[in-house]
Amino acid sequence: MTSHRGGWTRPRGLLAAVSTVALLSGAIAGAIAFSATGDSGQATYTYAAPTVAAYHATPTTAEPTASAATTSIAAPTATAGVAATDPATPTLVPAASVTPTLADAWSATPYLATPAPDAALSPAAFELAAAIESQWGVRVVVAGQDWGPDEAAQIRNLGALTDALGSLPSNVVSLATDNSHGSLSVLSNEGGRTLAGWQPYGQGAANFYATQDWDGNAHTAASQIVLQTGADRVTIAHELLHAYQMRNAPSGSYGQALLTDEMGAFTAATGWVQIVSDEELQSQVHGSWEEIAALFRYDGADLSYVSETGEAVEAYAPNPIEAFTAIGALIYAAPDGTELPDWAEYRLWFEANLG
Repeated sequence: MTSHRGGWTRPRGLLAAVSTVALLSGAIAGAIAFSATGDSGQATYTYAAPTVAAYHATPTTAEPTASAATTSIAAPTATAGVAATDPATPTLVPAASVTPTLADAWSATPYLATPAPDAALSPAAFELAAAIESQWGVRVVVAGQDWGPDEAAQIRNLGALTDALGSLPSNVVSLATDNSHGSLSVLSNEGGRTLAGWQPYGQGAANFYATQDWDGNAHTAASQIVLQTGADRVTIAHELLHAYQMRNAPSGSYGQALLTDEMGAFTAATGWVQIVSDEELQSQVHGSWEEIAALFRYDGADLSYVSETGEAVEAYAPNPIEAFTAIGALIYAAPDGTELPDWAEYRLWFEANLG
């Protein structure tokens, strides 16, 4: 999940990735394919044999909107960058229902990108970024990033980060922004690039959380949220919840969050049923996202809702890890006008355990 394909359900998708060792342990193979149906407005999801990580692919527009169209994402050519693994077969990613999440399970070839030129912040935006760092203790990365083409966009996008941080309980933010993986850095660019220039999901835009980085030679421990330029507060809250969720998991081993007492309690309280033995669960937490999802059955509340624009949306939650971040982000950070169901089990659990 260090690349999170998290769920951008506004459609804010959420897709999580699980890696065996480093964020992508040197190899990022694995894919999650999504397809949206045009008749019902409901999104359907098919898995295409992911093997190592989990990720949130996002549309290239800053403000994705619901659409029945499905976009084909082709793997970049080897000449476009330094491939970290052999190219994998491209999969279909729904044009509008992708979610932000963790980094690691997509079929695109990972790349190292040439550092991008700085997109200078306006004085007002720079002041806001400094205020965010001072108040929340996160590093707002400016060099080589794109927080928007002009002052209005920069203020709006940094404001979404402020809103997301302010929407979550203070104890959650504290543990998300400074934990065993270090202090949190927040990036914004259209290439899905980490601080080292690593593009675990290829050359497209993506929203994800990563506990590892890669400089072409070695993996290093990290705590980074990479945002697509223009990501909204629900998307950012989703990724912050991944950072909280993975606070004690070994670097690059996202599935191990399932073994914590906290995730066990969440799973039991919200209708998720573990359908394998504890021993099998422990042996599979380093598996692909597909393998992780197959360990559970969902018998809980319907996860559809009405967005602030009046669109019927189904939150993408293929397993308890993504349900935690997808539903949690909506409960804490949904924009005014969003019509959420009662979701009593989820609300009660979050209130009792996170605040």
